[in-house]
Amino acid sequence: MPTQPKPTPGTSTVANDRPHPHNHAHSCFTRTPVSMNVTWQSAVDGLGIAETLGTSGAWGSCMNMSDDGEYRYAISNSLPDFYMNPYCPLGVGYGYCIGDEDCIFDGMYCGGESVGDSLGYTPYGDVWYPMLSYYKVPMVGNPTRSDRPGSMYDAVDEGEKNIGAAVGFTIQNGVSIQGPNDAGDYNIDEAGFILPCGGHVTPPTDATILDQPDGTPPLYHFHKAPDCLDAFVTNDKPYSHNSTADQHGLLFAYSLDGFGIYTYTDLAGAAPVLDECGGHFGPTADDDDAVVYHYHASTATPYHLACQGPALGKCSDTQHGVDFCGVGCGAEVCAQPGTSVDELASYVAEWNTTWLESYTNNIADASPRRDL
Repeated sequence: MPTQPKPTPGTSTVANDRPHPHNHAHSCFTRTPVSMNVTWQSAVDGLGIAETLGTSGAWGSCMNMSDDGEYRYAISNSLPDFYMNPYCPLGVGYGYCIGDEDCIFDGMYCGGESVGDSLGYTPYGDVWYPMLSYYKVPMVGNPTRSDRPGSMYDAVDEGEKNIGAAVGFTIQNGVSIQGPNDAGDYNIDEAGFILPCGGHVTPPTDATILDQPDGTPPLYHFHKAPDCLDAFVTNDKPYSHNSTADQHGLLFAYSLDGFGIYTYTDLAGAAPVLDECGGHFGPTADDDDAVVYHYHASTATPYHLACQGPALGKCSDTQHGVDFCGVGCGAEVCAQPGTSVDELASYVAEWNTTWLESYTNNIADASPRRDL
């Protein structure tokens, strides 16, 4: 496919990878001063209404996505497009450190005077502050790369990101998805953090007490599945309200390697059988046999992905300290049971015709065709 000039932040195209119909591209960065100057208080005072705030997304959120045929570009102000209460990870008046971990936040107390000069301060907890985030990820991921599995945090090829802890971004609002832990040895559940819609804000490293010249105000991000987003709501609502719970999950995010991240369910509403990274091979639509590698959100670690897959039985080699890899399927290559072997072989042959022969898989004895 011929490449086109890289789009500027004010232009946009909608991705064609079956995103939820509400996950459309916004052109908010034609009004960059507005989108970067909105505050939590102004969003609350404006009842989150985009027209009142002068932004293209609710609650001040702005996100723009475009592509040049080879790479997908996303730019956002890192704000959720839904209301967020002031947040303290362990409670108002408590600190930001977990257990006996080494922690730079000693002496800081959420909602207290110690963080009172942060741009995200309220006496009831921390609130978000806009931050420009930028991603460049491949339009088409290659599952046969020789460097797979890779670290969940790595940009791929000529890809880019400006939020170091990000492993991907959501399509609906451009908010970063980060790993299963919060910069320590405990995952979010072990740490005791309660995350409405799977997200929260970072500690206020712009507080004077930390004496960090490059400190930033609280940044909103997701760790767990952002289950208040449109794609999840469409899956979870009652059948009488046109739920899609009996279908393959909807695309709601992209990882840094270019593969899509889908909501909880697989074909016909079944539970996905995932590799240790959190991804697998299989169709992403109930009416189409075509196979692709992709990830699914889950309610257990790693929540989205622990590594850039396929895992090939080597997820643990990619971990930075604590191992957050999933259970896996018992083979090096994991596909959803019932996946067509022919379709899987055809898919990976686009890059390497012998790749599949080099690894064990969990559908070797499956029928060449999948019954719909």
